[in-house]
Amino acid sequence: MEIPVKIMKKPNEKKPNELNARDAFITILKSLRDIEYKAEPKSPDEINRRTPDVDFLLFSSSDENDKIAVEHTRVESFNEEIKYVKRWRDIVCSVNAGCRERIPPDRYYFLAAPPIIVGSLVGKRREPFVSDLSSWVAETAPKLLQVDSYVQTEYEGHKITLICRGDHAYLNGNVWGMPQEPEDQKAIQSERLRRAVETKVPKLTKYKERGGFKTALLLEDVAGTLSGSTLRGCEFSLEEVDYIVVFVSNEDRMITGNVWKERSVWYSFVPSNRRFLFPREHQHKSATRVFVE
Repeated sequence: MEIPVKIMKKPNEKKPNELNARDAFITILKSLRDIEYKAEPKSPDEINRRTPDVDFLLFSSSDENDKIAVEHTRVESFNEEIKYVKRWRDIVCSVNAGCRERIPPDRYYFLAAPPIIVGSLVGKRREPFVSDLSSWVAETAPKLLQVDSYVQTEYEGHKITLICRGDHAYLNGNVWGMPQEPEDQKAIQSERLRRAVETKVPKLTKYKERGGFKTALLLEDVAGTLSGSTLRGCEFSLEEVDYIVVFVSNEDRMITGNVWKERSVWYSFVPSNRRFLFPREHQHKSATRVFVE
């Protein structure tokens, strides 16, 4: 009788979200600089098990001296944020299906609900909630035609908010999920970002000083709440980092990418030509500049 063999994952083997963030960054670089970059087949932190090392090394296809050391990290705002964001997006997807073609086709909307509500929507509680919320959205959305106009309803004493965000050809006629921040979100996120920067930046600095690498910090923000002001709170520590890109992700796939820092330039807000939307396919070669204002 054959005995099944359990294959153990390597301790430093790259996860899909890390690889997708790397590939999305390569696409961004191609758009910004019109240069193709290739990643080393083996990541430094997979080879070097004794001391902390960077996640990726990228090399230009046209200039052997043009090379970039890359670090990636997720920045959550609170415990179990990823689970909350995924569940809320799934719920809103069902709500959107329930009110499709019943809302204005020349507007798009966001639904926001706090984690305490979303966490309770399991089992038999979810279906009636989706049905009731779909009916409420279909009835309410036509009354919201001004940008950023909103209306609220209550569920077990907590507010759910429907917001009209205006007119965009790619998004119109749909309801999209918007994560809602807990009261202490900014403080928690700032602290987690600070810890991430303290851990990641020294590894990048080593490559910059000893190997002549440019450096990039890729911040994966599943809820899309990481603001420029929070980043600028770490500005001194991030001064030597050449590229800072904030990705919004869903189920390990990068959805959007915003370039906040490019060499010596810190953007006070991300220009439209530094905002990237990625297609649903796993490959990022066809990413396009956009975007939703």
